Amino acid sequence: MTVYPSITEISCNRLIPYYLMSSYLYYKKDKAVLLDEDYDLMCKRILNEWKYIKHPHKSKVKKTALEAGTGYNIKKYPTITMSAAEMWYTNWEKENE
Repeated sequence: MTVYPSITEISCNRLIPYYLMSSYLYYKKDKAVLLDEDYDLMCKRILNEWKYIKHPHKSKVKKTALEAGTGYNIKKYPTITMSAAEMWYTNWEKENE
C-alpha cells in the first residue's frame, strides 16, 4: 500500500487534511509529496465539492486560495496537521528510497 493518495478516489472530507498537509510541507518546510498536477486537482475537487465537505479544519481553507491553486496564505496550521504532515513525508521518503 502506498502513502500517496489517489486524489480522484478519496472522499471529499479527506481532501482537507491532504490539502493542509501538502501546503504545510511545501510552503513551510520546502518539501513536497504530491505532484503539482495532483495538488491542482485536489484544489479543484475541494472547490467543486465544497458544500459536501464536513471537516473541523475546513475553515482554514479559503476558496480564493483554491481557485489560485495555492495554500500559501495559511498562517497557522493545526498541530495535528503539522505532525501528520511530517509523518506522511517520512513515510513517503522511506517508500521512495
